[in-house]
Amino acid sequence: AAIAEGLRGNGVLTNLVLWGNNIGDEGAKALASALRVNGVLTNLNLRGNSIGAEGAKAIGEALAVNGVLTTLDLRANDLGDEAKGVIRDAVSGRVGFELKM
Repeated sequence: AAIAEGLRGNGVLTNLVLWGNNIGDEGAKALASALRVNGVLTNLNLRGNSIGAEGAKAIGEALAVNGVLTTLDLRANDLGDEAKGVIRDAVSGRVGFELKM
């Protein structure tokens, strides 16, 4: 949650790698909230963080309003098909968006 709070007001950081930090759904929801207002982060790596459907849906909903992020890595999480669909829908049509699930 502290990282998400810092990201909310960040105007410099463009690349955030949190690979293997076990942030879970609560951490993913906190990051999603920050993504809604962050205008500079372009690359987010959340690989292997025990993120489930609830956290993944929150990220997908945030991506629907965040037009800055261009790379998202969610591999090695337990997202579920429905949440993957929410994320795919949020970034569909974005030229050059790199999504790894």
